[in-house]
Amino acid sequence: MNSEERKKRILELLKKNKTVTILNLSKILKVTRETIRKDIYELEDQGLLKKTHGGAVLDASIQETDYEKRKSLHFKEKERIAKEAAKHIEEGDTIFLDYGTTTYMLAKELGKFTDITVVTNTIPIINELINYEGINLIILGGNVRKNEDSLFGPLASNNIKELYVDIGFFGCGGVSPSAGITNHHMGETSISKEMLEHCKSKIFLADHSKFGVVALNKTTDYSDVDMLITGEKVDEDMRETIQYKGVEIISSLKPRKKEGTVSAN
Repeated sequence: MNSEERKKRILELLKKNKTVTILNLSKILKVTRETIRKDIYELEDQGLLKKTHGGAVLDASIQETDYEKRKSLHFKEKERIAKEAAKHIEEGDTIFLDYGTTTYMLAKELGKFTDITVVTNTIPIINELINYEGINLIILGGNVRKNEDSLFGPLASNNIKELYVDIGFFGCGGVSPSAGITNHHMGETSISKEMLEHCKSKIFLADHSKFGVVALNKTTDYSDVDMLITGEKVDEDMRETIQYKGVEIISSLKPRKKEGTVSAN
């Protein structure tokens, strides 16, 4: 095993265990502790880890956040939801993009527009849209929830009072026929509730894993929801119950292969 292979293995073990020791690495990789120590110094110089007494840890600044991990969950489904949601936006619209990984996917669909205004409380969405000439970006501001890169608190709430949008696109932690729309973080949920009062149309985006789930904080009842876009077929009983409450549910299903299509070898 050469130096580059060892370093790759060290990083793999770090990502799995969050911390490693020189002694254990020496035994696992079957090289001297001095060789491991040299590898760790070089990886630290590259900004890939931080050396500690007798070992190393992942640099906190490069660790994958909970938000980053969730972006990869049900990725294709969220992508389909985002494409469907983008169909409801027209040039000249002012929209709100709530906190969430599916709303982030919607942000990635907005580069084709040449004249829209986007209000958001999510740093990844801000970073995605900040360089688009056709997007007028308004940031709510507020306290930063560091492991999730969201903005909330009194400053954000005060700014919401001065803003009104055409369409609000909201994420959620749970969609339940009995409990309504719920979410996990109290501060983020508070921002969503306040923005709901400042949107002409309210659209919620939810992948299939959110249905039947009840999170800690109530966002809203279905009386304040115009449309719910999901990527999979919703349980028929659940669909009927929610639609009976006046909510339109749109399922952006995975495209089926055409009959007679032969896969390439």
